[in-house]
Amino acid sequence: MSALLDVRDLRVGYYNNEGITEVLRGVNFSVRKGESLGIVGESGCGKSMTSMAIMGLLKNKGLVAFGGEILWEGKNLLQLKKKDWRQLRGNKISMIFQEPMTALNPLLTIGRQITEQIRAHQSVRKKEAEKLAVELLQMVGIPSPEQRMRNYPHEMSGGMRQRVMIAMAISCQPQLLIADEPTTALDVTIQAQILELLSSLREKLNMSLILITHDLGVVANHCQRVIVMYAGKVVEEASKDELFNNPIHPYTKGLLKSVTSLEKKVDRIYSIPGRVPLPGDIKEGCVFQDRCPLAEGRCYTQEPPFVHVEGARKVSCWKYKESSEEVL
Repeated sequence: MSALLDVRDLRVGYYNNEGITEVLRGVNFSVRKGESLGIVGESGCGKSMTSMAIMGLLKNKGLVAFGGEILWEGKNLLQLKKKDWRQLRGNKISMIFQEPMTALNPLLTIGRQITEQIRAHQSVRKKEAEKLAVELLQMVGIPSPEQRMRNYPHEMSGGMRQRVMIAMAISCQPQLLIADEPTTALDVTIQAQILELLSSLREKLNMSLILITHDLGVVANHCQRVIVMYAGKVVEEASKDELFNNPIHPYTKGLLKSVTSLEKKVDRIYSIPGRVPLPGDIKEGCVFQDRCPLAEGRCYTQEPPFVHVEGARKVSCWKYKESSEEVL
């Protein structure tokens, strides 16, 4: 199946006195139509920055894409002009941000915000847009949607505000929805409801979903394929079952080992030693070198390529280079 979105060797960074400091170090992955892809990794690994690049929002963060491609229907999104982005965002690619309270305008009612979103992308009259907004609120599980149209964001709970954000994101039936930590600051019960809602909408609308999270449990329940990011680089890509049953990159193994379980009692919870390096910290070699228990020799001097192993599975580790086919 051909890719809906294809990210190839994406390099993002910021300018300083020494030139460019890399934040994303050659990111590679694709998303197929109708599939759910999870992007996992610790804070600071580049997950959200990747989504910002796809949405064309890097300038807002003082960043620039200086290499690679983001292909959508054969077009490189990194070369789009401002007017082209207006046609793409919302219509074909939408995004749900981490904190709905800061994403919604506190001075406008929920109904007005959804209605304006619809009218910005579709040629419909105000009454028709308002009717669509009510239907969207109903679709995302908000009770008494006609009444809620008149509410301001502060009058709604965190879970309700996130449902409003989802309604706005799907208002133009996008082909791809990016959810960046969509359950941040929500309690566990509401988290489960929001994630279940996203999965059901993906199937109902036949859209693709990129779910960005640090929670491996979320990935296990709601994603078909997973990419693991570390220090601005994809270090492993696999199907959900492959990743959880047989992780092969040392970082992925560490992440899974650190997951707690009610069934398995341990004296001490495992954590990967060290911390994620800051942009510019790693000058050469593997990005995981300082925290890897298997690091040796060329791990400190040469960056391992992203290679195919075991069919469609991919990994960036010198341990698998000898018998594998390089991706790029």
